[in-house]
Amino acid sequence: MPTALQIIATAKPEGHMAEIHLEFERVEPDEDVYADYSARFGDYNSEHSGWTIETYSYVLRQGGAIVAGGRGHVYLGTLEIRGLWVDDAFRGTGIGAALLHRIEDEARDRGATKSWLYTYSWQAEGFYAAHGYRVFARFDFPHGHHRLDMQKSL
Repeated sequence: MPTALQIIATAKPEGHMAEIHLEFERVEPDEDVYADYSARFGDYNSEHSGWTIETYSYVLRQGGAIVAGGRGHVYLGTLEIRGLWVDDAFRGTGIGAALLHRIEDEARDRGATKSWLYTYSWQAEGFYAAHGYRVFARFDFPHGHHRLDMQKSL
């Protein structure tokens, strides 16, 4: 059930001082509202930086089911790798490496010269390090886990 937090803000609409009553609504689950307002990020970022985001995915299917996949976002001359995943039954077979290289190759074809991604302490730091990625930032969570931001030149 949505809940609201009321605040009063002082603003200057059209050059005049006025008191505006605002009511923020908490929404859970929030997938639909997030999709609504986050769709505007791209327009704002493009307007202020000149970037456009090109996205693509590569997937591997077996019997119609996806057993591996990964997404690339190319913008500002950089590849951001999102959601690289290999089914447990196929890990250690070289599929992940082949998928990573294919996503990177596509980004190079689109003009990217750098790549970055993030991974968590329970995920794949060693895998990415073995493929040339180096940590440039670390965030430590209060209960023992961490997130690593990693990058490499393409």
